[in-house]
This record gives sequence, C-alpha cells and structure tokens, in this order.
Amino acid sequence: MSQNPFARFARWLGLDRNPLRRRCDRAEAVVRLAAVLGVVAAIVFGVMLGMREYGNGLRTEAQQMRSRHQVAATLTGDVTTPRLSVAGAAVGHAQATWVAPDGTVRAGVIEVSPSRHAGETVRIWTDGRGVITPRPQDRETTAVAALTVGTGVPLAAAAILALLVTCTRLVNQRRARRVWEAQWTVVEPMWRINGR
Repeated sequence: MSQNPFARFARWLGLDRNPLRRRCDRAEAVVRLAAVLGVVAAIVFGVMLGMREYGNGLRTEAQQMRSRHQVAATLTGDVTTPRLSVAGAAVGHAQATWVAPDGTVRAGVIEVSPSRHAGETVRIWTDGRGVITPRPQDRETTAVAALTVGTGVPLAAAAILALLVTCTRLVNQRRARRVWEAQWTVVEPMWRINGR
C-alpha cells in the first residue's frame, strides 16, 4: 500500500486502475468523487454568496449611516423597573426629550441603563424625522453575516454529502456481505473437512 497521501486519495476516489475493483466498488467511488466535487463547488458558491452578502451589508451600512442620526436626549423622568434584554444587560425605560435633525423637539419613551436618572443626557439614534431607530448596522455585524452565509453553505453541503457517502458505503457493504455469503454457501461444502 502506498504511503503517498495523494495516491491514497486517488485510490479512495477510484481514480486508479485497480482490476480487482468490483462494480459496487466503482459505483461507491463515483459517489465519493461526486461528493468531493460537490464540496468544492459548494465552497466556491459559499465564497460567492459570502462576498455578495458582505457587499449588501456595506451598502446597508452606508444607507443607514446617511439616514440615521445620533442625537442627545435628556431624560425627563426616572427609569422604570429594568428588565433583562437579549444582550443580557438590564434595560429600563424613561421619558425623554430630544431635538430631531429637522429642528423639532420630540418626546417619548427610550431604553436606558437602570443607573440613569432624570436630567441626565444620553445618546440615541433617530431617523430624519426624529423617530427613534436602532443604531446603524456596524462592520462587525456585516462581517458576521457574510461569514455565516459563506461558511454555512459549504458546511451544510459537506454534511449532506458525507451522509450520502456513508449511506452508500453501508449499502455496498451489506450487498457485498450478502453476495459473499451466497458464494460461500456454494464453496464451503467443497472446503469442509469431513473428519475422515
């Protein structure tokens, strides 16, 4: 057996010219070769999707930075009972006023840290009309989304194709075992020593 990893990989894919290879072995090798090509194609496709997602994220970042404005809001009331947020930090609500980008004074309830008190100033994000909005998408969010899409496709394809190769291998092993047992029932009586 060759110790060269490339030769072993070529043999595993069925690319060597082994005259002892059965038809079921050749079929299994075709499935393995198709799986390897499928994973390579999924990697290329995943990179393309990841790059596209990153470009879309950059456009979203730029659009949101143009349309959202950070303004100072003055708390006009104390923070209500805090609750846990998705991020894990406690978040409370308080009445506040702020000046919209168009110059109008706005008032409403904003999310703030429970340690804040009436009269303090906090920074909030608003749209062009002064309506409170989430902060603009940042580069980290864009990169994570692109990496998730870019790696998710190849990983999912690899998992599915590995399952296909494994199932093919199990079916071929069972079939080969049945054929071997059938052939052995014919040959065994001729090989048995009768004890005479």
